[in-house]
Amino acid sequence: MKITRHPAGAPCWADLDTPDVASARAFYGSLFGWETLELPGGYVNFVLRGEKIVGAVRLREGQEHSAGWSVYFMSDDLNGTTKAVEEAGGRVVSPPTKVSVAGSAAVYEAPDGAVFGAWEPDKHTGSGLVREPSTLSWFGLSTPDVDGAKAFYAQVFGWTAAVPPAGGAVAHLTFVGGVAEFGGITSRPEGAAGWTLHFGVADVDSASATAVALGGTVVSEPAEAPGVGRIAVLKDPAGVTFALVRHA
Repeated sequence: MKITRHPAGAPCWADLDTPDVASARAFYGSLFGWETLELPGGYVNFVLRGEKIVGAVRLREGQEHSAGWSVYFMSDDLNGTTKAVEEAGGRVVSPPTKVSVAGSAAVYEAPDGAVFGAWEPDKHTGSGLVREPSTLSWFGLSTPDVDGAKAFYAQVFGWTAAVPPAGGAVAHLTFVGGVAEFGGITSRPEGAAGWTLHFGVADVDSASATAVALGGTVVSEPAEAPGVGRIAVLKDPAGVTFALVRHA
């Protein structure tokens, strides 16, 4: 689905921090058919049918976070979002910062420890294609505090969360004005809280096999997720977790 402007609170972009950009380009390019657009500073945009999908950059020594995919949610007022995060009990990891003429970004940590970003666009309005094969299609949050996460994101972004009729995830998420669920919250009693990005594919089983052939590993074998579709969780050659989904 082509997107020209993401609504406030909607997932709008993702960045891959990786120790090896060249390897990531080869892996994800082969898996999803992405082409690459190199920008100043070593930053890379992955492109599909002429539309920017996600970005990648080399993980710098001394950065607070480790290698991984980071999700960004749309903000019409980044300073206002920052204030809302702090009032809701979150922490500012990286304050609002201008990114050339593209826009401004900030990174936060929710009370449960999950890290996420917000993006206020200028020239760069976010992912141009979503919820189709080879694009961002679902966002899963695992947390030891489901009720706390629901309250936090409702206060910051105005999201609503509801248990789907089919069961499965504890709560499915909808942003303000959204007509379709974009993600879900599941309970993780132990371990760190965090977001897992799910990329759409036409065939989860086949794509999982392809990922393994390209040097990736399977964390969770393909299986049906009630209310969502067929899902598999994998790691790329650098050990970064991501998932594949084919919506029901």
